[in-house]
Amino acid sequence: MRSIGLVGLIFGLAFALPHTAHAQASVHGFAQFNSAFRATGADCPPQMACDVMRGEERVQLKLELSSPDGRAGALARLDLFHDTIGDEARVDLREAYVDVGGRRISARLGRQVVTWGLGDLLFINDVFPKDWVAFLTGAPLEYLKFGSDAAKVGAYTGSIGAEVVITPVFARDRAPRPDRLFFFDPMPSLTDRVTQRPGTDFGDMQLAGRLYARVSRFEVASYVSKGFFGMPAGQPDQAVPTRLVFSYPRLNTYGGSLQGPLRAGVFSLEGGYYDSRDDESGSDPTVENSQTRWLAAYQFQPHEDLTLAFQYYGEFMRQHDAYLRTLPQGLPLRDQLRQVASLRVTQLRRHQTLRLNLFVMASPTDRDAYVNPSVRYNVTDELWLETGANVFWGQEHHTFFGQFGQNSGVFLIARYEF
Repeated sequence: MRSIGLVGLIFGLAFALPHTAHAQASVHGFAQFNSAFRATGADCPPQMACDVMRGEERVQLKLELSSPDGRAGALARLDLFHDTIGDEARVDLREAYVDVGGRRISARLGRQVVTWGLGDLLFINDVFPKDWVAFLTGAPLEYLKFGSDAAKVGAYTGSIGAEVVITPVFARDRAPRPDRLFFFDPMPSLTDRVTQRPGTDFGDMQLAGRLYARVSRFEVASYVSKGFFGMPAGQPDQAVPTRLVFSYPRLNTYGGSLQGPLRAGVFSLEGGYYDSRDDESGSDPTVENSQTRWLAAYQFQPHEDLTLAFQYYGEFMRQHDAYLRTLPQGLPLRDQLRQVASLRVTQLRRHQTLRLNLFVMASPTDRDAYVNPSVRYNVTDELWLETGANVFWGQEHHTFFGQFGQNSGVFLIARYEF
């Protein structure tokens, strides 16, 4: 009920804004069926949903308001769904915000999805929350990102723009859970677990900024953020050795990106530095070391309705020697350099009503891979069907893709839009 109340508050504020007495309103949405099935034949513990990883019926309502002059508006995106695995109905307020602004300055206040950076399923300067459970269990790709309660302010002049995002209350990533997924757990014997989240003081407020401009034919941008790692770090409690305490270490990031035409395609370059503030020396094995990350990508169309996109991504761990000296016995060793390459092939057929997609991502350093084939067919302008697979493979049980090997499966999606 709090979600519905927030929607009412947002739209109440929108109506109270100047120039909205004759606001234009629209209502859209969709009804969706989404299931995913594990195809590995894994032996599951009693508390885990085994053969079915996702089963839900979902209805989304999208309400929009805009003033006649376009200077104010509001949006609310509300999902109502039934989880067949847990046999429970839920409400998810994905977005609810007010927009105000003019030609030079704009502001967005409320729950909103923010996406920065250029990577395809590879994130450097996008430090905003992600739902890894949705991604791993066959939800539509749009559900990898979810909204955080924030204020975004933008300023624009000519070909230059800037944005600042202020998130007062920390929004963490949604990490894999043992009731749906297999994943690597370095301390399985510690079952007494507690989570400590960042507070609500001004010092814990998350800030992110982006400055972007057009230079010749290229879009260039710089990024900076102050906040926390989205995934928690766990360490045994000093007072209670049988307890595992999860916390979110502090993180500052600095980066940049460039994108523009190159020959017959589009070239992208992105880089960033992850400054791990709670482990500057690199000697705490429970906290991520500082990293340098980079990405190069190229996308082009060799034929009409056929698109090829390539990516090369790297992570270089700082203070690797300190990491090696302090790594507890029995924990798996991570290389200083992690490399990932990906290929996405998209073919449109039947007057672009049929989309064939293949995404392959592999790491030669981790010796693991992720393969995602899918087929989507637009039956009508309102109805589309999609089926595909998520296949995870790895020679080690602790690498990014290798740990999810037993979660490989197929998914089905049917959506009717209105």
